Amino acid sequence: MDLGFLAIPFFTALGVFSLAVFNNVEAVNIESISVPGAVSSKTGFTADVVVTRLADRMQQIERQAQTRADAKEVMAQDEGGPAAVLGEFFELTPLLRAVQTTFGLIPYTFSGEVVANGENLEMVLRGRDNQHHESTIHQEVEGRDVPKLIDKVAYEAVRMIDPYMLAAYQFKKDYLIRDFTTTETVIRRALAAPETRDKKWLYNLWGIVLYQDSDRDGAIEKFQDALEEDPNFASAMFNWGVVMAREGKHEDAIDKFQSVVVGWKAGDPVETLAAAYTEWGFTLALLGHPDRAYDKFRQASKVDPELSDVYTSWAEVLSAEGHPEEAQKKTARALELAPVEKVYTENLMGRVQSLPAVAANR
Repeated sequence: MDLGFLAIPFFTALGVFSLAVFNNVEAVNIESISVPGAVSSKTGFTADVVVTRLADRMQQIERQAQTRADAKEVMAQDEGGPAAVLGEFFELTPLLRAVQTTFGLIPYTFSGEVVANGENLEMVLRGRDNQHHESTIHQEVEGRDVPKLIDKVAYEAVRMIDPYMLAAYQFKKDYLIRDFTTTETVIRRALAAPETRDKKWLYNLWGIVLYQDSDRDGAIEKFQDALEEDPNFASAMFNWGVVMAREGKHEDAIDKFQSVVVGWKAGDPVETLAAAYTEWGFTLALLGHPDRAYDKFRQASKVDPELSDVYTSWAEVLSAEGHPEEAQKKTARALELAPVEKVYTENLMGRVQSLPAVAANR
């Protein structure tokens, strides 16, 4: 009797199990957060609600940061991501969690509790990474303001997981009020930590912050610090070129943009390569070479057809050269790609490239 058909569900389960495990390398798991019954009954925030709201808030910070960093999936222990769903389907959840933990496939795991501290509430959240490093977050709010408490804890949890992501998120908030004090504090604190990853990205963002404060020499210094961390770091080289161009050092700027193009390698952000071609073209136009500028814009549009800033610069040069109808088409394309202008945290493009009048006159 052929019993081979019995192996099909087993191998199907094994295949999905492996996929589920190894697709969650970037997962952040919130195991549990206990909440006193008195707090739950008064506020409506049960343990499950707190876990879900905390995970949602952390994901929201990541989405608003919009960094080049890969999104980290935040999972609740009971509700989980794809791994938990598939694990429960095949009744493998306990084994799945054990394998994930054993092989260090979950970079960060959190657990904690909400406690009443007199009239106030405090949350203690303990985090550990897959290298067995542990940290504890303590946050407190006046009264029974659970949403505010969750926001404060989520902010610190993201700082623990990815300081650069938090810095990018804070930069976008500070950009609205033109005061980058808090962003600089986040960056300084991250760089002071002995095991901070993404130092080149932190220095690069610091340079963008200083540029926004009209400290161009300071910005160049930070871009150079980023390049000391990685001599082939395309964003820092590009940003250095933008500052040179804004100072009227066009030949120096072109050297930087050319370095980005020559040094670009597979895996680097195509957005930065396209930006380098775009700024190279715009600088050529300023030097009186519009035809060569158009060639660079075409190269930029081939590299990244979705980058709206290519068409914005292209339209500006066309308009200056007396081609209003063509310029209008490029502007329409730019608006089609990006109806709302983006605030970049990696490259000096778009809104962050032009200083406000107040800063420019300092």
